Amino acid sequence: MKRHSTVLPRPLRKVAAVVTATTAAAAMTLALAPSASAATYRYDCRRLAGAGSYSNPLALGNVTGRTVVAVNCPPLTSGAGYANRYFSFTLTRPARVPSYAGASFVLNRAQKSAVNPSLARGPYTILRTSAGLWTYDRSGVFNGRYLPLAPLPGGGVLPAGTYRLNMQKLDSPLRSLSTPWFNVVVAAP
Repeated sequence: MKRHSTVLPRPLRKVAAVVTATTAAAAMTLALAPSASAATYRYDCRRLAGAGSYSNPLALGNVTGRTVVAVNCPPLTSGAGYANRYFSFTLTRPARVPSYAGASFVLNRAQKSAVNPSLARGPYTILRTSAGLWTYDRSGVFNGRYLPLAPLPGGGVLPAGTYRLNMQKLDSPLRSLSTPWFNVVVAAP
């Protein structure tokens, strides 16, 4: 796979370092380094309230001051209605630096497609997939993609509110029919 390198502003280097430091083990155990004051909440993705659709996203709840990880999310597959899964979360105050949202995954020979996040509020897309930061495992293979919530790529931070996080499979079915199982991570310390 082609490696992407991005020169990041100083605050994003910290986010990238935290995200890059995470390694996806075979069991997809996520080891984030949230701030000491932030709690980490883990949920089984298949037990979240909601359908995962645009109008009824899977609910992650209030993520202010904590890291929320939805583990064991089933693969996204090619075909209408299957290449996207939506999650909702609420910030009760503006995001603080460093905050991010995205997915961790382990690519394999049968599942070569990454999980790509985008972020919306109501009908408006706030952050497209192209704003995502790639993370890699030690061998240089993609193992995550995250959107910065604070600081935002254009400056500022994500304001308080309810957001919809879209996880999507963007690759052609000719490349891979599905993504691997993945974890969704929203960190807003």
